[in-house]
Amino acid sequence: MHPAIAMQAAASVQGRIFPSVVLLCLAVSGCNTCYSGFWNGNGSGVTVSNRSCPLTTATGTVSVQLGTASAPSTASRAFPSPLLSSGAIQHIFVTLRGIEARPSMAPVDASSGWQELVPHLAKHPVQLDLLALDGDSRLPGSPAGANVAAMVPADEYRELRLLLVPPHPSSDDLIAESNACGNVGWSCIVFADRSVRPLEFNAAAPEFRIIRERGSDSLFRVLPGEVIHLSIEFDASASAFFASNARVSFVPLFKVVSRSSSPAAN
Repeated sequence: MHPAIAMQAAASVQGRIFPSVVLLCLAVSGCNTCYSGFWNGNGSGVTVSNRSCPLTTATGTVSVQLGTASAPSTASRAFPSPLLSSGAIQHIFVTLRGIEARPSMAPVDASSGWQELVPHLAKHPVQLDLLALDGDSRLPGSPAGANVAAMVPADEYRELRLLLVPPHPSSDDLIAESNACGNVGWSCIVFADRSVRPLEFNAAAPEFRIIRERGSDSLFRVLPGEVIHLSIEFDASASAFFASNARVSFVPLFKVVSRSSSPAAN
């Protein structure tokens, strides 16, 4: 073959091969990196650059319900409770203003990364009795339209928090329509003798934190396009109560159970 013809043929083959190589790089690199390049025409080299892909983050949806543990826990209490016995407590009222989750476990005071799971609560806080939860498909006291699944980034979620209305809300804070705690605050314990004690919180913005159990990767997982039904179960038998002057400190134990379904199944 004539040398000039051979060089043209080789360049033609190389010109066809390079686009295939770029496409292969795209196929094996996933969605985190994009590649662009060009053949300089004389066969002397290739320039390739990479950058973050401008793709939309994959999402799934999460619907939340609250209930009581289906079976008493065998876990020991975090603190002794000489003041309180299982029969002494009639009601545990808490007023929810939000339920949020985030993928990474950050310091307690970190405020970033949280995803709203029940957006309705921000404008319409709900007071509920943790001892009267029945596992309804929506939050007790919420209108039917409030149980709309929230769209969140697909990820492994390792931390969850229940945000509560502070004991003494400011004029800017939204509160529930009714308050079973009377004038002691928005979260309280009612005893068998009908006495009412407010719950004590260390932070100005009270909340309950739920983290993944030791040995597990996450509390729940959300895959792209998946619908997650999240059940937060309160276990009174394994929760801790102890007196603090006229108030009661409360360390609740919650269990998180999740199941998934396709959008078509809902």
